[in-house]
Amino acid sequence: MRRVAPLLLVGLLAAGCSDSKPGGSVVSPVPGNRLVHVTAPKGDPAKGKAVFTANGCAACHTFAPAGATGKVGPDLDKLADYAAKAGIPLDQFASTAVTSPPPPYVPPGYPKNVMPSTFSSLPAQQLADLVAFLTQGK
Repeated sequence: MRRVAPLLLVGLLAAGCSDSKPGGSVVSPVPGNRLVHVTAPKGDPAKGKAVFTANGCAACHTFAPAGATGKVGPDLDKLADYAAKAGIPLDQFASTAVTSPPPPYVPPGYPKNVMPSTFSSLPAQQLADLVAFLTQGK
């Protein structure tokens, strides 16, 4: 059992590496010359649109691909600009903004603590789909 815990920890750490992208993979060295290959699910923008709609994102956010015009939260058409201001990759910014609010950058004029934390429990595939939808073409 002692050997399993370090392997699990390394696998979990590898899954959270900032160099990975949804749909990408991370290969991490593990003690004993073993390698752990962790693959994040690849997102589907079409399914991500359904996740966006089903979770009521349009009620708070403007996002042209979804026909959304909400004004409570930041304009998601400017998501790439927000990620650049935060200094992190777009897909990482989008994922973090959804699962760990508040995001690393909130544009002036918007409250920082209104994003519901309930989205942190989205299944990995739904999150990957949502991020793919939010970042397509940007």
